[in-house]
Amino acid sequence: MCKKTPGVSSCSPNKMLPKRNMMKAIGSALFLGAAKPAISGDVLFQSQEAAPVLCTRPKPGKGRPLGIIDVENKEVYERTRCIVGGYTIGDTKYEFQAPDIFQPLTGFFAGGPDPAGTLDMRLETMKYGGNRPVTIVISNGKGNESKEKRPWSGKKSITDLGNPDQFLKTFAPQLVVNEKIATVEEKDGIVYYKYVLYKAAANYNNRKVISAAIYNGDLIACVGLASDSNWEKAKPVLLNVIDSFRIIPNSA
Repeated sequence: MCKKTPGVSSCSPNKMLPKRNMMKAIGSALFLGAAKPAISGDVLFQSQEAAPVLCTRPKPGKGRPLGIIDVENKEVYERTRCIVGGYTIGDTKYEFQAPDIFQPLTGFFAGGPDPAGTLDMRLETMKYGGNRPVTIVISNGKGNESKEKRPWSGKKSITDLGNPDQFLKTFAPQLVVNEKIATVEEKDGIVYYKYVLYKAAANYNNRKVISAAIYNGDLIACVGLASDSNWEKAKPVLLNVIDSFRIIPNSA
């Protein structure tokens, strides 16, 4: 049965009691296996492969301005070809589908997708309104910290770190949310923990969806980020993204 704590709803994959009708609709589509039609313009992003669309990088000498990255700012950014992924995640490969309006970032720290060098892949678009980007990132949970120091080092499955609630505290110990839906899914013998998270806050990126798994000691998390101002438009897209996310087994 569902576990309830004040202000938070966290449920098993079989029974969920989200607090709001909006969250109930998300849960039924995402976690009960409801089929969703492909989004027109979806393309496949595969780690350590050429991006299926043009990437975005800072123009020479421009660097990155402080604040929100606006990939439509042609004074600061330019389009180019690039390889996506392979910066903070080792030999483990992964893939997901996303609309072709998402632009992979490149040309930042060590040629990667972000200035801090903590992400393996980052895609942005401003096409969903609200004057805020909608973002997809792939994270190993600890950025460029040595692999031996990561809590999941040597683990075979995400279940080795406990249930979805316990894992989320390890993955994002500072994360505070007002609403949460969590479930478990298995693909190709790999267990994934999936989340829809909401934080009542005025700042952007207060809407998060996550699909995370551990394979060969590597944690790989696909995270979709949006804000209240563009969540309704971005919601089905981001749910589709994390539903399509999969780690590619070595034998594949």
